[in-house]
Amino acid sequence: MRKKILATLLILLSITAIISITKTHTENATALNITTPSWVNWTVKRLYLAQDPVTGGWNGDVSFTILPSLYHTYHGIMTLTLLNLSPTDPEKTREFLREEEENFYSGRNYPSVLDAYYLLSLFKEFNMSPRNREAFENFILEDMKKSNETFLHAKTLILLNSTLAKKVSMFLWLELRPEHSLEFLWNFLQLRELLLESGYSPDEIPNYAAMNETARTVFNEASRRIENLGFFDLNTLARFIWEEHVKNETLRRKILTSIQKYKCPDGSYSGTRGAKKGYIDTTHWAVETITYAEGEVGADTVSYLRSLEGPLGGFINIPNYIVPNPVGTAFSVMTLKLLNSTVPNETTVRNYLLTEISRESKPSLIWAEYEALKELGVSNSDLKTRVEPRLKSFIANLNLSEVYQNHYLLKDIYYLLVTSRELGIEIDEQWKETVTSFVLDLKDDDGGFGSKISKIKIIRLEITLYSVLILNELGYGYRDKKTVKFIKSNRHGALWWSLPITRYTLLALNSMGAKVDGKEEIAKALELRKCPYGFFSYAPCEHHEQGGPIPTFLALDILRLLDYH
Repeated sequence: MRKKILATLLILLSITAIISITKTHTENATALNITTPSWVNWTVKRLYLAQDPVTGGWNGDVSFTILPSLYHTYHGIMTLTLLNLSPTDPEKTREFLREEEENFYSGRNYPSVLDAYYLLSLFKEFNMSPRNREAFENFILEDMKKSNETFLHAKTLILLNSTLAKKVSMFLWLELRPEHSLEFLWNFLQLRELLLESGYSPDEIPNYAAMNETARTVFNEASRRIENLGFFDLNTLARFIWEEHVKNETLRRKILTSIQKYKCPDGSYSGTRGAKKGYIDTTHWAVETITYAEGEVGADTVSYLRSLEGPLGGFINIPNYIVPNPVGTAFSVMTLKLLNSTVPNETTVRNYLLTEISRESKPSLIWAEYEALKELGVSNSDLKTRVEPRLKSFIANLNLSEVYQNHYLLKDIYYLLVTSRELGIEIDEQWKETVTSFVLDLKDDDGGFGSKISKIKIIRLEITLYSVLILNELGYGYRDKKTVKFIKSNRHGALWWSLPITRYTLLALNSMGAKVDGKEEIAKALELRKCPYGFFSYAPCEHHEQGGPIPTFLALDILRLLDYH
């Protein structure tokens, strides 16, 4: 009988253990499904793209790293074509082009002749046809009435197979005047292209022999001073070599050597020598130059092009200038570290943040920059030297009565205490006692804090959370079931109002040793805020460009606080 009882107990214990293991596995699986490898890769890739190459900083905006641009798609696709490569996702690029076509017809974004040219050129590359050829032609004709005919007008009409293409092309040719300049050489090549594409033969082109002779003279003169030519001049010479079948190995090599001086560390090309960052249009023209000169394009240039292909099709637009800020930079660094990724240009980022933290005044921002610098390997002693004067200055200038006008000062006090504790910064005991008394005086009968400051529920919740965190950072050992009940009763759906407040809630409950209920619901709410191609957003993600490093850090830290790893 005794053996049967023991056997039964062992079976029950085994079942309990299995249930426990299964439950833990299920909870962890939920979190694991939120941050999938593909999502992590997109987040990291887009953060890399959003970094300022000069300062190493970020400004928090990553929307441009996913939205395709017609201009950049044109240059990206044309460059891939020169390299005999195809876009990663042709079908999505076609979908993007159709969307741009609809925008063109509707007049959205104020389309220009350039837009028409880019669209029709890309349609040709993808073997697509415009759905309303007449609308394009009418647009070009209307634009020509407002301004003089241009190369783009003629080129677009050629792409439309318009009968007007020959007339406009010839008109432009007859306007060309021979002169000894590289600008003339470029115009000669451009206009000759129009005439040939619109159906003329060289014999039908008026004054062609004389124009060609002048062009060759200009080419020969420029070839003797290749070292002094600029980026676009090199393209003009290389094109002439290609189209005229010039056999000059020395010149060809000189052009290839010269164009490499415009190459940037990431494989892109800039229009100026020695630049740290290139652009997709100048990369296109550089690859064109190299192709004309029968050179080789490096694998790093191909990698650069591939990095600009967006998940929505087409190519994205990286701004020419990214103006960083320390907060965006700090949270970008922390997000990368939470995703176990390296920080690109780490030394530059470190130097930027070290400069910024030395002049920061708000403890909440100091904390963010301090955390990022800690992740970047800066020693505590170095950080303490920089941070201590800033925190002491905050204490000296703080008037606690101002909390009644600005309750976020409590948040700054909390972060001041956290940073001071971690860096070993000593704080005056009398000041700590004063803060303790002040915070305790904010407590209300229902367990919450702050009714003297505001009756608004969300503000009272924030004040309560900051108060609990401050008291426990001060070593008060605050525990109160009524406060726990007050906090839990203020839950707004699965979360506590927002990602920031939810994070502070979890920090506060953890500091009181209180249980967090409904972890699965929180995880599911976070999943709704996960954008498919990287990042979390503050609200459920409905558009691909939503999300950024700060809400992503908050979501990842919430998962950490929920013990999802």
